[in-house]
Amino acid sequence: MADDTAIWSQNWSWRPSPERGPITTVPTVCTLCQGGCGIQARLVNGNRAIFLEGNPVHPVNAGGICPLGAAALQYLYAPYRIEQPMKQTRARGEAAGFQPISWSEALDDLVKRLARLKSEGTPGGVACITGSRWNSMDDLWARFFSAYGSPGLFKMPSHSDSLRATAKLALGKDSPLAFALENASYVLSFGAALVEGWGAPARMQAAFMRWQKNGAGKGAAKLVQVESRCSMSAAKADQWVPVVPGTEALLALGIAHVMVKENLYDADFVSRGVLGFEDWTDMQGKVRSGFKKIALSAAYAPDQVAARTGVDAAKIQGLAREFASTANAVAVWGGGQHNVPGNIYHEMSFFALNVLRGNLKSGGLVSLVPDVPFQPADDQTAASAEGGAPQVKLGSVPGTRVPLPGNGIYGFLDILTRGMIPPLEVLFVHDANPAYSLPENKIFKAALDKVGYVVSMSPYMDETAMTADLILPNHAAFEGFEDVVGLPGVPYAYYAVSRPILKPRKDTKHSGDVVLQLSKALGGNVAAALPWASYEEYLKNRVNALAASKRGAVADKKDIDLSRLQSSVSVSPNFKDGTDLWKKLTGGFCWYDVPVDVRSALDTDSGKIELAFRAIQGKGLNVEDDQVYLPHFKPLPPSGDEKEYPLLLLSYGMLSLSCENLANPPFMTKTLWDFVLKKNDLFVEVNPSTAGPLGMSEGSKAVLKTPQGEVAVRVHLSQAARPGAIYMPQGLGHTAYDEYIQGKGVNSNSVVEVQVDPITGMGTVWATRAQLRRA
Repeated sequence: MADDTAIWSQNWSWRPSPERGPITTVPTVCTLCQGGCGIQARLVNGNRAIFLEGNPVHPVNAGGICPLGAAALQYLYAPYRIEQPMKQTRARGEAAGFQPISWSEALDDLVKRLARLKSEGTPGGVACITGSRWNSMDDLWARFFSAYGSPGLFKMPSHSDSLRATAKLALGKDSPLAFALENASYVLSFGAALVEGWGAPARMQAAFMRWQKNGAGKGAAKLVQVESRCSMSAAKADQWVPVVPGTEALLALGIAHVMVKENLYDADFVSRGVLGFEDWTDMQGKVRSGFKKIALSAAYAPDQVAARTGVDAAKIQGLAREFASTANAVAVWGGGQHNVPGNIYHEMSFFALNVLRGNLKSGGLVSLVPDVPFQPADDQTAASAEGGAPQVKLGSVPGTRVPLPGNGIYGFLDILTRGMIPPLEVLFVHDANPAYSLPENKIFKAALDKVGYVVSMSPYMDETAMTADLILPNHAAFEGFEDVVGLPGVPYAYYAVSRPILKPRKDTKHSGDVVLQLSKALGGNVAAALPWASYEEYLKNRVNALAASKRGAVADKKDIDLSRLQSSVSVSPNFKDGTDLWKKLTGGFCWYDVPVDVRSALDTDSGKIELAFRAIQGKGLNVEDDQVYLPHFKPLPPSGDEKEYPLLLLSYGMLSLSCENLANPPFMTKTLWDFVLKKNDLFVEVNPSTAGPLGMSEGSKAVLKTPQGEVAVRVHLSQAARPGAIYMPQGLGHTAYDEYIQGKGVNSNSVVEVQVDPITGMGTVWATRAQLRRA
């Protein structure tokens, strides 16, 4: 067997063949996720990367590295990389129809299409779906679409969208909430997969280790995990509180009830700095009930909450008292790994716990993700654009009216599919694979029928690239300059540059360079708004602006603890100018600055933190029911007949399964347990009490059906699963790439259902009605 294995491995298409030669180490920053980890690449002869490891000097990950980062070089050498521009010559979706073309031919054809639409006064016929949000490509796309005159720039969904919406409602700021988790002594987590990759994964791993050791210097911190399944986070927590799926926010309101009733909240902070806790006056002069009355209502009394959540009333009271009395206690939330938005009423309910706790004081545990000060250079360039950039609201969805518009990708795809807007002429897809990773992905697939020309910028032959008419392959990771602008859920300002460790191995172009070339060819105000010769030059321009702000410093020494930064204590720059800062950043170091002082940053009409949603009344939502303007429990019901679909399906993420735009590399797939994936069979977790009446045992073959479709699965019996629920891993079921990931398992996004939040218009995912029957 060992001999056969050795022979097989020598013929494996993924087997690296490094040359012999001197070994060098190059520091850079990983950009495979939004975590911004410092890494070191080991090279042979300076031209062959053979190993990646964490950079021990980097303050975010302190030498740690996640499974995706450790396996990242497999993407660089993957056989499914696209080697040059490709054009579809047959029907869309036919793999055999792709033919190679030159870059000049590809870009010339695309420029003609874009120029024609702009000259005809129909720039809205161009749109883009991008996965970029924590880097400068996000800003470059926004600049391009603003200058071109199209509002059609949409982002893949993220929990950051609802953290941003919550901050907009309560604080008046268009920036996601952030949590100083490293400084917490007590963490009450409502479904956040803190161990499995929530936010910045390596940062969370470091924070978890810190909680176990010293909990902000006062003994070990306590983690309480509230969710229906005993996930890895729940298993590693000090206490797991199992709840009925989807009732996490109800439990939060039950905790708020006890805190208010027993006067366990920060009354001074709330009375001085919060609007909407007590009764409040709306924009029409009407006095409305405040959150205090909502929280004290009978619906949120412990006995009532216990009946619906499955958590004992005494335990609810105990959690409330413990959360209120423990120093440095914070509530955090999010459905899984930070990759889907939440119901805004529930988001605000979790947020309200932190308000009651006084966590938004100066130096508190909840603040905002700070902006990186690029603005002077950005403003100057925008002002120089010929004729000025057309004023368009990016990401807006024509004809839709929601009080607090958020990420509108689902609304856009819906009205496009239903013919409520003219068909798109051109759709760019960048740093995203919506045909696979968009929850309820059939929405994207249906919308493609209304798109004349799909342009994929993927480096890999993924599911979306397979549906494209033109592929303009981006560099793979570590082949071009990238950056990281801020970290999700992190309260200090952060910026890093990822330098290339190798020259591009294929005939590819950085997508930023493609956008700049298109802008130059289009001319006029578009060219003026994007005047840089290359994406590297654009990044240098931003770094020069950052240096000119004279803010922040570079973490160029070991043991710099960014979690100790305070908004009241400024940081002195340790760089001379933009050139010096660029040199340090491309040397593998990062720039940082102090957190935001929430009270100083408030931009609400009242000048206070607002638990009452005054902003949505001003956007046309004016109803009699006072509850509409306050945090409360309002689940969005899944579709389907409960008799036909008696179970609930919930998907979950794993740190060893890439579930967004990148497919799992082979080394990561080999780490999966055989009760998650065995050969090509995916296993769903089911409680024995649920499986038994269905005639199922461990390993049984079954058919999982939802209103969205049905798939073949196998059953893994687990006490970690809530009775009446089915738990399905995310990240499997690819239909593209190569034989080592294609056809392994099924894609959870093909059977889950999206519920649209009526306040924000964002697509949320919590549970899907399902049935499970023997195959």
